[in-house]
Amino acid sequence: MRYNRLLLFLLLFLLCLNGMAQPSSQNTLIQKGWDALVKDHDDEAFRYFFLSYEKAKKDRNETDMAESLLYLGICSFGSSYEKGLDYAFQSLNIYNRLEKTNPYVGQIGRSKCLQLISTIYSRQKKYAQAKPISREVISILESREDKSGTLGLAYSSLGSLYEQQQLKDSAYYFYKLALKDFEKSGNQAYLPNAYINIGESEMGRHNDQNGLDYFQKALEIANTTENKQAQASALLAIGRWHLNHKHKTEALFYFQKAHVISEALSDKLFEIMTVEALIELNEKEKNYFEMSRLQKRLIFLKDQLHSLEREKIVKSLEMQFEVAEKNRKLALVSKEKEVARLTNYLLAICIIVLLTALVTGYLYLKSRNKRDRNLLKTKEALLEAKEKQRELEEIRFQNDLDHKESQLSAITLQMLQKNELLSDIKSAIEQQPQSEQQLIKMVNRHFEQNNNWDDFNLYFESINKNFYTRLKQLYPEISANDLKICALIKLNLSIKEMASILNISPDSVKTARYRLRKKLQLAADENLTNFILSV
Repeated sequence: MRYNRLLLFLLLFLLCLNGMAQPSSQNTLIQKGWDALVKDHDDEAFRYFFLSYEKAKKDRNETDMAESLLYLGICSFGSSYEKGLDYAFQSLNIYNRLEKTNPYVGQIGRSKCLQLISTIYSRQKKYAQAKPISREVISILESREDKSGTLGLAYSSLGSLYEQQQLKDSAYYFYKLALKDFEKSGNQAYLPNAYINIGESEMGRHNDQNGLDYFQKALEIANTTENKQAQASALLAIGRWHLNHKHKTEALFYFQKAHVISEALSDKLFEIMTVEALIELNEKEKNYFEMSRLQKRLIFLKDQLHSLEREKIVKSLEMQFEVAEKNRKLALVSKEKEVARLTNYLLAICIIVLLTALVTGYLYLKSRNKRDRNLLKTKEALLEAKEKQRELEEIRFQNDLDHKESQLSAITLQMLQKNELLSDIKSAIEQQPQSEQQLIKMVNRHFEQNNNWDDFNLYFESINKNFYTRLKQLYPEISANDLKICALIKLNLSIKEMASILNISPDSVKTARYRLRKKLQLAADENLTNFILSV
């Protein structure tokens, strides 16, 4: 199960790369943005792309406008699929118009937009919609000389989609085409991931040695180009290869090496992948202490990744508002200067002709109306910004709720695993001579600790507001142990899981449930679980 999760993470990472085609224009702002994006400086990249778009719009340069919007979409979809799609469709509309005046530029740009849209659909798990789009990209570029890597990305995207559908042969076919395209164009940025794709497919075809050869090729290119992300991915793939062949020492070496590299990366997805690989290895080694430490690190990393995604959304909105506000102020200053110049000119004429004074008065009133309209527009923009802020707060609240639910699940799982482990230790000790009785007492004292229950109650009450209070108000005679049973029923745990967490036998749980039904005055045909869930 954990191996499948690691593979899914890798596929998502490869799909993310599929949205990035190198810029083909000579626009220096776009090139600077691309360089920043490759180095994981998303905020700086977004600023360059947005400035390029504003400049192109001012110059009425549709080609640069379309390409700027395309790279705004590439830069945005990691934090917001909706914004990424919005920019992609805006760019696509311009490229569709350009096809009439400049067919080559229009079709190449259109193919890049379509590949970005396919990538976002794949990230949204809309595989049925993504597949025909990537096929259209291939139909556009197969007969053309493409050096941007878009054709290879389309092949790779189709391979990933077929991989999701468990169509191994089709995935292998398109991965091979992607590798051929990248090798032909000498695109070193995408070659490591292409080799990893082929290596995974070879392993699925039971050509394990070929798979290892491809992984090592990927690592060699990643080392040559100093591509840290590709290095981490290749090391993980080699480590998984050794783990599948039960070379646990070698697997540990490559996983740890990947972990050292991933710790320095800004994208915490890579460190999450390496930590999960190490957890899987320690689980097979039954090294429960190290597993517990790594699981705590994993929870922290996921929480950190969650926070970083929220910060990206906030920074993106703030930056867009800041740039738009500067442009608005510049436009206002320009208008005010124009009005001042016109007013001075009219005042000079008023000295000569009385009628000019009437015209000056008319223009003055007109300028006042313009300022009032500008003020109204400013208020409307402020209201719109407040509305966006409210929506952002709602997103943050939902993300916090999701995080608390994940923390509650993690605590429950830790309690379950701890009690199961201690139970096994106690059983093993009980089979030893009487001199080990002191260890049994220590284990029993560990069973009685309530720290986990305090953490459990904290997260449980944050998600299920006033759950305990409502039960106590309705049934004052209910005990603290009864409330524990109610909380575990609310989480829809089985009798066996409840017994393990409470450190009692399943029969004792059944007895506790029977007594709880009596206290809750439930009829024989009423379901206890349904009743607790409705409270």
